[in-house]
Amino acid sequence: MRLAPARRLALAVTALTAVALPLCLPASASAASTVSTRSFGMHYTNPADPYLVKFGSSRIWDMGVTWRDLQPRRGTTSATAIARLDKIVATMRAHGSQPLLTLGMTPAWAAHKCNHYYAGVNWGLKTCAPVSTSTTGAWGKYVRMLASRYRGKVKYFELWNEPSYHNGYNDSVRKLAKMQASAQKILHAYGDRLVSPAIAFTDGNPKHGMRWLDNFLHLPGGKAFDIVGLHLYPDDPSARAGRGPEWAMQTLGSVRGVLRRDGVGRRPVWNTETNVGRVPAHTQVGSGTRAAAMVARTYLLATEHNVARTFWYAADDRHWGGTWLESTSRRSLTTAGRAYVVMQKLLVGAHPRGCSVSGAHYTCRYRLASGQSMLAVWTTRGSFAFHGPRGTKRLAWVAGGGRTASHATRVTVGAAPVYVIGTFKV
Repeated sequence: MRLAPARRLALAVTALTAVALPLCLPASASAASTVSTRSFGMHYTNPADPYLVKFGSSRIWDMGVTWRDLQPRRGTTSATAIARLDKIVATMRAHGSQPLLTLGMTPAWAAHKCNHYYAGVNWGLKTCAPVSTSTTGAWGKYVRMLASRYRGKVKYFELWNEPSYHNGYNDSVRKLAKMQASAQKILHAYGDRLVSPAIAFTDGNPKHGMRWLDNFLHLPGGKAFDIVGLHLYPDDPSARAGRGPEWAMQTLGSVRGVLRRDGVGRRPVWNTETNVGRVPAHTQVGSGTRAAAMVARTYLLATEHNVARTFWYAADDRHWGGTWLESTSRRSLTTAGRAYVVMQKLLVGAHPRGCSVSGAHYTCRYRLASGQSMLAVWTTRGSFAFHGPRGTKRLAWVAGGGRTASHATRVTVGAAPVYVIGTFKV
């Protein structure tokens, strides 16, 4: 989650196109594995809220259990905060979800006194590195405490949240790379895996995400991670224009170019935080059919482009992200929330077969777990008439429901994907 709207500037077009890959990849290069329940990740900011959707993965962030919450004073652990974290982990596991625990932020007593002021904002000592980055200092003891306490319960840890932004990190990137090497060494001893620091790409400042990532990967310890962690939020202009998920995948293509050149292109990619639109920027999409389209297209494109897990931020949030899955009462799903449910029912067990694009019209292909084929069809501009191929049996709508159909059935396709299901080849 990012709290400073001024930092969300558009990336220069040249920064994206210089290393951009095609948005829609052929089946052989898009998604290499079956879509699993783990592909559908979620955030909840309040552990007391009821979980209205099922999700196979969950990220622990913005829940009051950072390092400075857990160990506010040297040599002590907050009984309240650790009990809260225990409950969060237990609740997520009870719902069949695999937790991802994000490390940081630094408590004042452990922090190196870095410059944490930027443009008149004090981001706090929490954004500084610890004085000791070793496996035996305060940082190592913190990581080891979590690995030991949640052994067999939490397998995945994420190094840091958005360190390329000033609200995330303001100290030496070289120190962060050393912290990563120490964390990976500790976690591997417990059989756990480390996700790289979660890099975001909607900041147009010189130290934007791709340059930051390239620099980080060249430092000692910069490649000491098991999974690439990204925050593939769309930028504000693309969200406003109704093509946010597509912008995010174009950005992913650029990022993959950096990863390949730096020798880590074969590592799994997780999108550990995403949404479409932002309340602070007044680009919110809301909760209706247009919002459902954003949710569906986010997961369709992610699964087709080999993003192994995508974590939505957040089911119970209406203050930051602009697409809302739950009602204001947090007791029922919105149309967008139902789209998340429909996506899971359709895609879990499916084999992605690649996407194609013609102008503003998109078609993504799947072999479903049932053995049938599916086309997901939408457009980012206007609407168009579509006929399914021979073998079409039914149409399904983005938020549930549908109708029987044949190749002669004419359907109007707009921003919300239409799912064409049948016995045709994909």
